[in-house]
Amino acid sequence: DGSLWCWGMNELGQLGIGYDNLFKKLPQQVGTDTDWKVVDTGWLHTCAIPNDGALWCWGLNYYGQIGNGQMTFQENVPVKVGTNDWLTVTAGKSHTCAIKSDGSMWCWGRNNFGQLGLGYISRHQWTPMQVGTGTDWTKVEAGYDYTCALKTDKSLWCWGANTTGQL
Repeated sequence: DGSLWCWGMNELGQLGIGYDNLFKKLPQQVGTDTDWKVVDTGWLHTCAIPNDGALWCWGLNYYGQIGNGQMTFQENVPVKVGTNDWLTVTAGKSHTCAIKSDGSMWCWGRNNFGQLGLGYISRHQWTPMQVGTGTDWTKVEAGYDYTCALKTDKSLWCWGANTTGQL
């Protein structure tokens, strides 16, 4: 029916149901919306996109992985990130990346290994930053401290930590 449900540990609000620091053995509904189309979970944060193209994230925000520009430790309920033109999102360990409807890719959060694709401009990015100038990205996946993405020509691009050959 398009509703969104989460369960498990909620010590940092990663379930999006408010903070109660309790383990949820049964699924808990996130809000009341019934139009969610994309959801992805990271280490301790979650992001989702409803049909209107808005992007919502919640949970640990220590490195800015929520992307709302707030330097808060955590967000216990979904908070909106940017505009309503997101197609897909991926949550890594401490960073997040998403592709907009124009094919551009944006990343934010921890950048200690260059996993944002922005070079080493900063350790943390608190708001989405565009990766390059391309508008030909089709898929992105954020890993532990790295990111990989596909372009329309089917070429695969990866960046970030390569400590175990993941790139």
